Amino acid sequence: MSQLASFMMKLGEDADLMAAYKKDPKGTMKEHGLTKEEIEAVMSGDTQKVKALSGNDSDAFIVVYIQNY
Repeated sequence: MSQLASFMMKLGEDADLMAAYKKDPKGTMKEHGLTKEEIEAVMSGDTQKVKALSGNDSDAFIVVYIQNY
């Protein structure tokens, strides 16, 4: 399993990780070992790129993109 896929699974299971992600998505992803390319893909909302980078070709993962207003 890729680092991105692993992170996304943890994000759905760990409330503290989700809270940290909501506060600082880029920092949290970087802290958990995601690459710049993976972080940029998630932040852009590009589901095709995320699927390719995560190694997951299904729609099982939903990209969580936090937009600051």
